[in-house]
Parts: sequence; structure tokens; C-alpha cells
Amino acid sequence: MLDLSTPRRQSKLSILLYVFKNIKGLILFFLYAIFGIGELTDYRIVLGLSLAFLMIGVIAPFLNYYYFTFQVVGDELIIQKGVLQKERKAIPLERIQSVNITQNLVQRILQLVAVELETAGSKAKELEIPGLNREFAESFKNLLQEHTVSIEDVSTDIEHPADLESGNASAQSDRQELLELNFIDLLKVALTQNHLRSGFLALGVVVGFWYKIQDIVERFYGDIFENFEWEDAVSYASISLIGMATAIFIVVALLVSLVTTVNKYYGFSLRKSGNYLELEMGLLNRREVKIPLKKVQLIEFKSNPLRRLLRYQTATIFQAQSDGAGTTRVEVPACSPAIMRQLQHIIFAQQPSEELNTIPSIASSHARLRFYVLALPILSSAAVFVYFGWYVPAVLMVLVIAWSCFNAFKDGQRTAIQTDNSMIILKKGWLFPIKVIMPVYKMQAIEKWRSIFLKRRRQTHIQLHTAAGSRGLRYFKEDQIAQVYNQINNQVITSNRGWM
Repeated sequence: MLDLSTPRRQSKLSILLYVFKNIKGLILFFLYAIFGIGELTDYRIVLGLSLAFLMIGVIAPFLNYYYFTFQVVGDELIIQKGVLQKERKAIPLERIQSVNITQNLVQRILQLVAVELETAGSKAKELEIPGLNREFAESFKNLLQEHTVSIEDVSTDIEHPADLESGNASAQSDRQELLELNFIDLLKVALTQNHLRSGFLALGVVVGFWYKIQDIVERFYGDIFENFEWEDAVSYASISLIGMATAIFIVVALLVSLVTTVNKYYGFSLRKSGNYLELEMGLLNRREVKIPLKKVQLIEFKSNPLRRLLRYQTATIFQAQSDGAGTTRVEVPACSPAIMRQLQHIIFAQQPSEELNTIPSIASSHARLRFYVLALPILSSAAVFVYFGWYVPAVLMVLVIAWSCFNAFKDGQRTAIQTDNSMIILKKGWLFPIKVIMPVYKMQAIEKWRSIFLKRRRQTHIQLHTAAGSRGLRYFKEDQIAQVYNQINNQVITSNRGWM
């Protein structure tokens, strides 16, 4: 068994990992200095600074390796690092949500992996050991999880429902494959991504890169760009040219979506192993995640028209997190209805009953709010267009506000709270539906709030607070929410099960 009672260091190959990080920054500095300086600058100064940074970049990795240590003392993991500025972190083992193994391209070349610790109060990158060999990292991960389980067993007698079904011994040997994605599945996931965001992301990268090299290009090819003006290019643009640019934008957006999807989800597999969910995914940046079932707070399912056509949704599993920490969540793409039911049963050891108490939202209030927000700017612009005789833009503006209000009304029709004796389901969205499922005993607080205008209409909003963040819905009848408010509070008070 791995002994971490004394301080341990990373693999010696981690020195090369630190060297690469420093050399990469040095190369960027050198290129910027060479091409970004003016003609009167002495190149010897640049060369001298580069050599000085090179020496620091070679020496610093040895110091980083020597002064980076970690050990387990009692019920805490101690990480110490820093050369001039010492840093010591003590992480209680019971606060560790999951222990993840990641591997980027450089680590893969060096045959190293990084171990990331996710807790309810820190981001994973703050608790990372970047240079371990895989065998040691696997043993280290298992040791931390064994310590965590033993601490929880001592501190509480309430176990996860999965343990109650089969007992700890059989649960540890339980292994169930849930989902594996092949290349066709990845194509489907890529097809249903946000292509508008992907296209603008590619456009932003191109524009940002152009501004970085613009001075260099103009220095060598200044005559070509001397008389070029974007205004002239736009003025001579024809309908066919605009159509071609749109087609190129769509193709690039699809390619970016495909590349990012394959890089993120390549080799995706999901399985249940004992009392944990295990995920593996990633091409260039490989990630292995192991999530304790009892740490999961809620599951969120998202869809869109294309995903509904292909009959699958994307699930997001949320663990406890602190404000601003977005690392304690894991996405499971391409979830069929059968996989969705399996996830709910495995994580919460139960399904919502068929007889749910459903409280619908007031759809007209959603449409009214959208009209109030858009009416003044859009109708004012439409009036200006009519004044100058531009009737087509004015009609388009009116159609925009009509469609937006109709969309808000349909969203309101799909917004509802569903409850039974053990589960809470929040549903919202028409074109892009979202469903959130959480057990009642995981609830930390429930809040209802309203403005003076809602008070006159006897309506209210509701906000549910969990260790994985808050979820809220708008515009419900006051008496119905008061009933749910009391019901949930009573169930939480009488429950003897812990949320962690």
C-alpha cells in the first residue's frame, strides 16, 4: 500500500514539464521582442534579456521540483510548494469531492499525468499535482478515496442509497458500463452544438491573430496594404459575395464545432464502479474523473431542436461547489431516454414517481415581462423608420417583438415545478428545454420572493438553494408556492439523510 506519511515529490520527469512551460513563454517573448521592437532598439539588449530569462527558465524547474512536496497527515492532505514565496495548503480529506487524472499533449509525451483534487471550496487548478507517473497517480487516487470513505463511515451512519441496496462489500465489486461514444455519436454531438458561438469564436481568433501580426505583415508587405480600406471592400460587396461569406462562416462554424467536440469527448466512456461514477474523455487533453455518488447534488438535462430530433439530451452532473467554482460539474453528452433513467436511478437510487404534483407557471406573465423590456426601444425604432418612410425595417421590428413575446409565452407554458415525496423537478424552456432533478433531502434552503407588482397580482418567484448552486423559476401563484414551500421544508426537517 502506498505510504504518504512522509513528504513525497513528483516524478523527476516533471522537471522537463516545467522546462517546457518556461521555454514556451520565453519563445513567445523572444518573437515579440524581435518583431515588435522599433528600428532604433538595440538587439543586444533583447538577446541579453532572452539569455537571462533562458537561464532562469532552466534553473527554476529544478527548484520547483525540489520544493513541491505532498503528504497525508491524519485526515488532511498537505501540499507545499514555492521557492521565494512559500505556500502550504491543508485539504481535509472529507472535503474532497473527486480525484481526477488529466493528461495534456506534453504530459503524454513525457508519460506523466496530473492529479486534480476537486473540493467544495476551491478550483481544481489550485489543487493540482502536475507531474506524476500513471501507476503512482492511480495508487495516490485510490489512497485518497479510501481515506475519504473511512472518514465518512466514522462521521455518519447514513449511507448513500446505493450502499443500502447491496452493502459496501458488493458495491465495491459492482461495475456497470453505461455509455460509450463512437465516432458517429461524436458527429451527432458536434452537429447539435451552438454553431453561432463556434463561428464567432473562430472569427475572434482570426481577428485577434491578425492584430498581433499586423505590424509584422505591414513591415514586409506594406505596399500591398497601403491603399487598402475596409470601407471600400464593403461598398463593393455584392449579394453573391455576402452569400459566399455566409456559407464560409457556416462551414467554419461546423468544423470548429466538430474539432472541439472530438477533442473534448473523444474516447468518452461512463461507468458505475462501486459507489462511484467513472468518466474518461479527451483527445489532446485526456481527463479521467471519478465522482462519489453521495457527493452528487443534482442532475440537469438540456436539449435543443436538433437534439430532440436525434432523441437524446446532454446531462450535467453537479457536485457541491463554492461560489465561482465551475469545475465540480461533468457533462455526459448523447444521453438517450434509457441512459437518462439509468443515471437518475444510479445516482439517486430512485425514480420520480408517476404521480407528481405539478405547479405550472403563469405564461402570460413571462410574455408581459418580455414586452415591457422590448417595447420601448423596438417600437421607438419602428416609429422612426415609419417617419422616414422605411416601412420594411419597421415591419421587421414589429415582427421581432411579436416573435420574442410569443417565445416567452411558450417558455412560460413549459415552466413548472414537479414534486413528490422525495424528488423535486424544475422544468423550463420551449425551444431549448432544461430539466433539473434533485432529491428533497439535498435541499439547503428554499426562498420565495416577489416585487410590489407581483404582490398585487398574487404571484411570486421561487429559488431553491443546494450545495451545487441555486436554481430558480418565475411567476407562480402565491398560494400554490406556499404549499410547496411548506411541504419541502417539512420533508427536509424530518429527513435524517445527509446532503454529502
